[in-house]
Amino acid sequence: MRGLCQGYSLNGCFITIERQTAMSQLDAAQQHLAEALRRLENALAHRLAEVGSGAPADFERRIAAVTAERDDLARDVGMLRGECDRLSAALSEIQRDHRNLRDVTGHVARRIDGSIAEIDRLLEG
Repeated sequence: MRGLCQGYSLNGCFITIERQTAMSQLDAAQQHLAEALRRLENALAHRLAEVGSGAPADFERRIAAVTAERDDLARDVGMLRGECDRLSAALSEIQRDHRNLRDVTGHVARRIDGSIAEIDRLLEG
């Protein structure tokens, strides 16, 4: 962490570390969502391509399979939307906690800086 915080105040160091942690979790969640949606789109495209080919007798069976898969995908999309809402609420809570922590660490950093200045003054004088 020394290299990460070099050149920052104590308060700036805490904010940098916290921001990187929260953003890396958000980035990971967004990446998982994007990958799930990509898999969903690929599966649907593959199924639609299968429906267009083959004998007419298989058409009804394939339509039923695609309809069932569409229903499953719609359920999955609903779950993904719920997860997105949950992550959004969690992010809002993290942002609120971040603001509170930033205020506290700012106060602590000012007190530490003041104490260091006082110690320096006493050592010089």
